[in-house]
Amino acid sequence: MKKAFTHISYSRSAENYEVLEFLGDALVNFLTVSLLVEAFPSKREGELSQLKSFLISEEFLSQMAKDLEFDRFILLSKGEELKGSKNNPSILCDVFEAFWAAFYLDSNKDFKLIKEVFEKHFKSKILSTISSNSLKQDYKTVLQEITQKKWRERPLYKILSVEGPEHKKSFTIECNFRDLKTIGRGFNKKHAEQEAAKHMLEQLKNDKK
Repeated sequence: MKKAFTHISYSRSAENYEVLEFLGDALVNFLTVSLLVEAFPSKREGELSQLKSFLISEEFLSQMAKDLEFDRFILLSKGEELKGSKNNPSILCDVFEAFWAAFYLDSNKDFKLIKEVFEKHFKSKILSTISSNSLKQDYKTVLQEITQKKWRERPLYKILSVEGPEHKKSFTIECNFRDLKTIGRGFNKKHAEQEAAKHMLEQLKNDKK
């Protein structure tokens, strides 16, 4: 389990969480989708997709990691410690996913147990978040559904620039659809894409007027 909390800056050997995070990403994705399908059997695929998009986002998973005080146990290099990387949403999200992978492997791949523990700790939080309408809009999914339905085309995203130090990067993304272009900026690629998609939706709405 220690491996799940070990950042590559602390150990560049195989004893860090990178591979566990890869497996954990798939596990958390499946656990979340399974919970949503069971809780909302009448919702359509598009609605479930939008809910899932937020619930497996870096923002939401990093907050769940903080709720479990995972930040207290993350092993980082002294340099990363000084940067305050224990509170970096990306690292917290990776550790959260790596934890579930380590738990799965340590339980001899007892998926039933993993599902029970996941739902015991997070089902009520997930359902209350949904019922309170506090989920952030997934603009990328909404935009893609609109463009595919009306034009049978998808918007394209392009990184224009990445600035700032490793622990505090700023991404600038361009969204292209037909002859329209919009710009989004954020602390990571996903956030910047969401901002660009939001502006594209606004542009498409204005063009209808």
